[in-house]
Amino acid sequence: MLLTDIAVEHTLVSKKDGVRQTFLLHPFTDTQRDSLGKFEIVRDIQEPGYKDVKRSTFVTFQQLAELYAKGVLDEFGFSVRMCPGQGTYPGKHPAKKILPSNIKPGSPFDLAVQQVDVSKSATRELRTALLRTSVKL
Repeated sequence: MLLTDIAVEHTLVSKKDGVRQTFLLHPFTDTQRDSLGKFEIVRDIQEPGYKDVKRSTFVTFQQLAELYAKGVLDEFGFSVRMCPGQGTYPGKHPAKKILPSNIKPGSPFDLAVQQVDVSKSATRELRTALLRTSVKL
């Protein structure tokens, strides 16, 4: 399922011939067993003495709205795995940062973000998911 409430434009330049393609990307839910119906969020981790690595975890629609409302995505440098709404993307789907301007005002996702009570602590499931990316809430 595509979350069309969020749209990010992405331009891909071919390394072979320099042809530019522009895609309108949206977050999408995974189709694998353990992460079925969840969105993938990705974070670059830099640990002293080790190579920089990307860590990802999967969150539900409501958890994604909570992370966005609490500013966790921006604070810890998370990106969301995206795919094109139409056509196919050549290669691995990119992870993009979501800015407030990328969310359609008045959309179901925007309303879900507004309804989050930021004074409450995150649920145990969300905290556990974020531990995979070395983030503690």
